[in-house]
Amino acid sequence: MAKVAPLLLGLVLAMSSVRAGAGPAEASFGLQAALALPAGNDLKVTTGPGWNPVLGADVTWHPLGTHALRCAIENWDFSGGQQDAQSPLLQRIETRVQAQAVSATYLVRPGGVGRPWAVGVGLYLIRWSVTSSNAVAMPDQGAAFSQGRSRWTREGLGLQVSRRLTYRLDVEARWVSSHYGYQNLPAYLGTVGLHWRF
Repeated sequence: MAKVAPLLLGLVLAMSSVRAGAGPAEASFGLQAALALPAGNDLKVTTGPGWNPVLGADVTWHPLGTHALRCAIENWDFSGGQQDAQSPLLQRIETRVQAQAVSATYLVRPGGVGRPWAVGVGLYLIRWSVTSSNAVAMPDQGAAFSQGRSRWTREGLGLQVSRRLTYRLDVEARWVSSHYGYQNLPAYLGTVGLHWRF
């Protein structure tokens, strides 16, 4: 977190100064709706293997026609995961993961302003939250049950490609790499969704 925050600030300042002396850069607001798919084994175990909803809002600055900086805030809501183990008692661990992310993504439209494709790279700060419950079967005594929630803030890196469908609507795909948990396990996910501009 300490390393990424200055980089996010530096990106914002650098992009805002590209047109120094040439007037303010054009800005637009947007909303994101996407589906996220965990891609790493560690995150799949905790969340389950399915698609999960992503909602976000952003503001994008356009200091040059083919370059842009998008700052976004998002909520990732993952489905629950379940693990059964017997060592030596039978236990069931159920987990549910949520994450809030803020990001700054530098976008380039290769080939010119009118081209439909854009590519970008983003820096992320992600607040992971894992709610877990653990039920242990006790012979002749029923079951023991415990529940808790843990949170971690980790940095992340994202790659993005988008294609313009209409003047206000894009379809986007992203790959995000981060870490989470006390053991700093890798967390990879891909997203596919729509972005509306206002």
